[in-house]
Amino acid sequence: MIGRGPLGAPPDSFTMDTITPTRTADPAKTDLPLGLMLAWRVVVAIGLLAAAFGVAFAVGIEVEGTLRWVFTAALGIGGVLAILAIQWTRTMVHRGRATGFFLDYLVAIGAAFAMAQGADLFNGLDTAAARFNDSALFLILIVVGWFVGGFAEKTKRPALVRRIARSTMAAGLAVLLVSMGLLPGLVEFARRLTQADVFIPLAIALVAAYSARLLWSERAASSFGTNQNQAEVMDGFFFVSPNLIGFLVFLAGPLLVSLFISLTDWDGLTQASFVGLENYGRLFSDAAFLKSLRNILVFGLVAVPASVIPGLFLAALLNSKLPGMKVFRAIYFLPSIAGVVGVTLIWKNLLNATVGFVNYGILRATEIVNSLTGAEFEAAQPLWISGSSVALFSVMIVFAWQQLGFNTVLFLAGMQGIDPSLYEAADIDGASAWARFRSITVPLLKPTTVFVVTNATILALQLFNEPFILQAPGPPNGPSNSTLSPVIYLYQNAFQRFRQGYASAVAWALFALIFAITLVYFSRQDEEGVLSA
Repeated sequence: MIGRGPLGAPPDSFTMDTITPTRTADPAKTDLPLGLMLAWRVVVAIGLLAAAFGVAFAVGIEVEGTLRWVFTAALGIGGVLAILAIQWTRTMVHRGRATGFFLDYLVAIGAAFAMAQGADLFNGLDTAAARFNDSALFLILIVVGWFVGGFAEKTKRPALVRRIARSTMAAGLAVLLVSMGLLPGLVEFARRLTQADVFIPLAIALVAAYSARLLWSERAASSFGTNQNQAEVMDGFFFVSPNLIGFLVFLAGPLLVSLFISLTDWDGLTQASFVGLENYGRLFSDAAFLKSLRNILVFGLVAVPASVIPGLFLAALLNSKLPGMKVFRAIYFLPSIAGVVGVTLIWKNLLNATVGFVNYGILRATEIVNSLTGAEFEAAQPLWISGSSVALFSVMIVFAWQQLGFNTVLFLAGMQGIDPSLYEAADIDGASAWARFRSITVPLLKPTTVFVVTNATILALQLFNEPFILQAPGPPNGPSNSTLSPVIYLYQNAFQRFRQGYASAVAWALFALIFAITLVYFSRQDEEGVLSA
């Protein structure tokens, strides 16, 4: 496989269990264009450092705010690595190959993105996608051609039928492209490639891609003395790189940026000013934030057991051999796959204090009890959503009901992994169903229980959707802040009051709370040997 190492190298230059890099070729005698590689390494280093300088001091580059310093740091680190890669490439050690390859890989991606942005490629794709709905009818020709080609072997003249099928599919594709306006778009794209702001990044992307391909080759592995372990590490990083880059750009990067923003008074519009830990200090005296913490802790103490304990007993019931259990498994899991918005809207109508079915059911049940017993009980009609005393309880009901099916499936999977011979031995000893459940099922489900409770706790602490939809069109914090959660408070500060710095501090405080609770819980369970079970 390409990149796996010099499989044809002499036995004394490469072994499967080599730990340290072994020189397999004299740099002066390698068949790689070493001079050009070194020249390209110098160009990459100069280019990255120049770009870092340009971003830092806004020299011809329009990048403002925190993003400027993020780009500056990333480009600066890349420039330093490129300088080191020059020396490592000159001495032909594996670090030079690996560092040069990944730098070229990232430069090629960045330059290709800059080329696409300069050529306005993304807007062109948006336009083509908007036209696709009007042109989708021509897909029928492609489908017909594919369908006809599938029956070619069953006809007397299969070659002719296949040619007709291919022609039909080609005609359908051509008509589809013309109707979507892609052909004129391709001509315009080709014209824009001649522009300097498009051609230069395209050329950089092509050169970087060629250099990366050259360093990925087997002869590069041989020349740089790459052993099997190093080759496997390099291959592994390369194959996970799309996910890793996405993680860094869309998750880890924004997290670090938000941490920096939490140390500023940024409003999302003007220049940010560094305030240090002032935002975090304000949290301890913020009555609304403390109220949100109280709400979410009470919510978690009730909603988590309400979604976990019934799920355990439901799983035990569904794990039985009674007929129709597969149907009930699907029914109980439906709330978990249903959209949270749709489910919450249904509950909003059910809990309506005036016309909701819950209060109507309470009223009818009270009337039946009064008629049967001769009593005169007054039917309770709680203000489920608009009452400050029960609004949070209403959110608990919706949350527990929606999480119940998912927790049930997890418990059911854990139960089906328990050795049946244990239950058979308990039957022989005369143990009742409850005794088997209490002495066998529950103890052996502890690893599953740890995961279920932890997952439910994290979801509860991140409460947002349910109160936001239940209280709409009013404020999501509910009457007297009764349904205010830290995430809702974060949302209000960030997008209604435009206090991005303070909102970021709220986010990191919530993260610290979730991390601490999860860590303590897992640590206690690990001490009991649950996680190693």
